[in-house]
Amino acid sequence: MKNESVAVLDIRSYEITFLIGAKGVNGTFVFRGSRSEKYEGYSSEGFLDEASFRSAVISAVTSVRQSYEGTIREIYVGVPAAFVRIYTKGHTISFPSRRKITSQEIDALYESGQADLLATGHFVRRSDMYFALGDNRKYFDAADLYGIPTASLKGALCYYFVSDEFYDAVDSVLSELGFGRVEMIPQSLAQAHYLLPDKIREGYAFFLDAGFLSTSVSVVYGNGIVHEEAFDCGAGYILVSLMQGLGVDYETAEDILASANVSGGAVSKDLMWTDGGEAAYPVREINDIIKYGLDELCENVENFFGKYYRDKSTMSFASNPLFVTGEGIGGIRGAAEHISKRLSRVAQIVCPDLPYYDKPVFSSRIALLSAALADRKKNGFFGRIFNIFGGKK
Repeated sequence: MKNESVAVLDIRSYEITFLIGAKGVNGTFVFRGSRSEKYEGYSSEGFLDEASFRSAVISAVTSVRQSYEGTIREIYVGVPAAFVRIYTKGHTISFPSRRKITSQEIDALYESGQADLLATGHFVRRSDMYFALGDNRKYFDAADLYGIPTASLKGALCYYFVSDEFYDAVDSVLSELGFGRVEMIPQSLAQAHYLLPDKIREGYAFFLDAGFLSTSVSVVYGNGIVHEEAFDCGAGYILVSLMQGLGVDYETAEDILASANVSGGAVSKDLMWTDGGEAAYPVREINDIIKYGLDELCENVENFFGKYYRDKSTMSFASNPLFVTGEGIGGIRGAAEHISKRLSRVAQIVCPDLPYYDKPVFSSRIALLSAALADRKKNGFFGRIFNIFGGKK
């Protein structure tokens, strides 16, 4: 069973998690070791302190390895949206005569499309929004194409590149730790595949990943991401505002945020939050500070929608629900309700459907583990045999 395990490194904007896991039964997972470490984090400008990041990774990996009875030389790394650049491309290839589609034709389409890209950074992954044949019918699963004869193959394709800074920092520390193979998976892509059902993604799905120091918003279509942007906003900024506005220390601000509830209407000015001692703070003021922080997040999302979906022809799906996850939102009661009102659209919190891990804070690490296991299966012995025979079911 140990050789069926995969190692993953989930990098959030204030904490990293290293874990080793395997596939369980009925969509569950078996965890063989896990450790989280806080570090200085990152912003839209990159890592705030690369030495802090390296130290956190080394500490987490070393801790798990001490109790893990096995050796893992490859690791899957979740790449935050702040370090990802997505290139989308509609591309078509033609054949001299009609032929049946196999995985080789799919690969040829991807490779031909990528050859025309003028991209910067390190290429790490590719995916599709959909495929189409001569009749322009959309296929959201490449396997549905296998065996169909056609003279041409079309695809709406996505190519994912990571920044040189991120790639070099991660590759350096993981090589130092003895990992011979490092696979990088865009964090938003892994979460969209794991958290959003196929049917939801066959329309335009809007996905908000609210973190501690960084938040991203993505437009998901099929198995790809159409648009994505990251901005400096999250629970950490709300904590700083609480500290400054109330004159409290960090630990007290954490306690206040954890117990706050910004849902519902107006709060009585006499209602106070107390730490059990002499200190007391007006709940109305607390809620105003938190709502202001959430409003800043919403303003960034509105700017994103305005940038890509201001045109009238796109308004029909611009009102689609906003699926929300991440530690920056999961710990604030009433946040989804406030975002929904502020953006005038349904905001639905999504998280893993797993015991204990059914919280937004766990979304990225569980989604990454699921994606890593799927990659392992695809690239394993039987997966390679499957591709030799053209991917035909």
